[in-house]
Amino acid sequence: MLNFFKKLQHNLHSFINGFVWPRRHKAAATQKQPSVQRAIGIADITFSILERLNNKNLARCALVCRDWGAIVHDILWKGRSDSGVSVRPILGLLDEFYIEHRMARFSGALSPTSWARFNQTLYAGHIGVLDLNLRDLSCTPWFLAAMLDSIHSPMKLPVLNKLHVTVSQNPIELQLATKFFSSNVTHFVADISRGYASATGRRHHARIDSLIPVFRDPLDPHTSTLATAYPLDEFFAAVHQRMPHIRILEVNVRDSDGAVDAFGPLVNMLLALKELTSLSLPPYILSISLVAALSTHQTLRNIVAIGRDSTTRNAVFKWDDSDVIVTQPVARIEGSSARLAELSVTVPIHTFLPFFSKQFDPKNLTSLKVIIPGEVRMSDTFKAALSVIVDRCWSLENLIVSLEQSYDNPWCVNYDVLEPLRNCKRLIVLEITSRFTTAIDNEEFKMLVSRWPRLKHLTLDGPDAVPIHPGDQASLSLVAVVELLRIYCPSISNFTSQVSMILRPNWFIEPGLCRRMNNLRAVTLLIGSLTPTPTLPIAAYLKQILPGQCKLTYHPTVHQTAPEFYLMEWETRRSALLAFTGELTQTLEQIDSGTTKQSSCIDLLWIIDLNLSTTQLL
Repeated sequence: MLNFFKKLQHNLHSFINGFVWPRRHKAAATQKQPSVQRAIGIADITFSILERLNNKNLARCALVCRDWGAIVHDILWKGRSDSGVSVRPILGLLDEFYIEHRMARFSGALSPTSWARFNQTLYAGHIGVLDLNLRDLSCTPWFLAAMLDSIHSPMKLPVLNKLHVTVSQNPIELQLATKFFSSNVTHFVADISRGYASATGRRHHARIDSLIPVFRDPLDPHTSTLATAYPLDEFFAAVHQRMPHIRILEVNVRDSDGAVDAFGPLVNMLLALKELTSLSLPPYILSISLVAALSTHQTLRNIVAIGRDSTTRNAVFKWDDSDVIVTQPVARIEGSSARLAELSVTVPIHTFLPFFSKQFDPKNLTSLKVIIPGEVRMSDTFKAALSVIVDRCWSLENLIVSLEQSYDNPWCVNYDVLEPLRNCKRLIVLEITSRFTTAIDNEEFKMLVSRWPRLKHLTLDGPDAVPIHPGDQASLSLVAVVELLRIYCPSISNFTSQVSMILRPNWFIEPGLCRRMNNLRAVTLLIGSLTPTPTLPIAAYLKQILPGQCKLTYHPTVHQTAPEFYLMEWETRRSALLAFTGELTQTLEQIDSGTTKQSSCIDLLWIIDLNLSTTQLL
């Protein structure tokens, strides 16, 4: 028995020495060298995983342990690429800040020392992406004025890389936003809405030296002598003075009146940013006068129009003065414009031809977006513009053109107009949108797409396009479009056009006609005419050729308000196409839910595995 206890004591002593002392030595070693997690990069992996979570789940993860809490703190105060640090967390660090009735308030007067906690390295020193939304902050003008008065010098944000500012043309908001400018910013986005509203419809400008807005009205003898203030001038000057290393710039001035007044300072700001490579502006600012002014820029490569929707052909608003910019006389280009790889420009058709033919060198352009304001009265003029683009843009891959035609002198974009584009064999994206639907048939469509083997995105009609006459029928067949795109454009992923829904009899037994186009991601079909084919075979065909991840959009080509001429005919067309579209929608929903009755050969074939070959089906 004694030997047993001696042996047990020896074993326990060895176990304790092997368990307790290594942990003690490990704890001492961690004080002198990095942890094992940091040594093998587990912390970086955890950061990458947690960074993909939303804020609610991040808050839960912060309660797991201290290490995760520190990682969550870094994520929230560093900001993400899609959503940076907002204003509310910054205000939450102020002792005087509180919220009452959903309004931001201060319990006392602010001073520069109120920002001492925010200026610590733990907070301001971590911010890499900042989303400064002052326009939508629920507060009074006096709240913003108190913030502005308490910040005597610009904030120190040493690692700030991307800054997104959302303000209105309020002098206090603009000046407060400049306090967060940092010389490290390389990506800057400014979303600037309208300033103070005009009560009489005439243009007014607020003075900067008063918290309560003071307006100048040239028709009012009491205010006509006041000095006019342009708040955007100082804002644009501060951008290039305090953030000289900007490479990606997006400025969306939603009030074209203010943009017209500040057009000169805007151009000076762009020219002063020597490292600028990508520029995004509203369409009404992208005039050829701006392109000419920026021709001397040494690093600018991309000029992009804000807004992906190319179907919005009206580049200006009804109440603005943007034509002052669009119709400015073109200064002579002093530098080489051949550096540009991507260009978006708003230009009248009569100005585009001489500018693109003589004054501008687009040989290195790979992407071109042309917005043609005003009415284009002749198809030959538009064809000449496309011919100039094809002849001078040798490397063109993406082409987007948006134009209007006159209701008094209507004409359709047809094959004769689009024929010059057959020589653009490098096309990947092509969008031609106009007021009226495109008029091409199956053979003409084949002659076009057979020259574009790399095409991925094709739009020949915008969703708001309408026919010229109520009796116009779509000459482009859905089946023919699908087959031609499958043969000549195997990489096609997005397609929009007016089509006819007619299906040939026994289409389901033709070899290869039911093969799925797995690359398609978005299809918009404009139903241009009625069809004798029932909706059930059409729905079955659409379900078979389109993959599950493809977004299908379809609607009739009808006027929102019937024109004055042929009123009864337009109303008849509208009613018929809307009824057909509604029935097609209902049929597709029934197929999705599996409630369609098996009452035809098409239904029986729909149940069969359509991945089988045609021989097996027969």
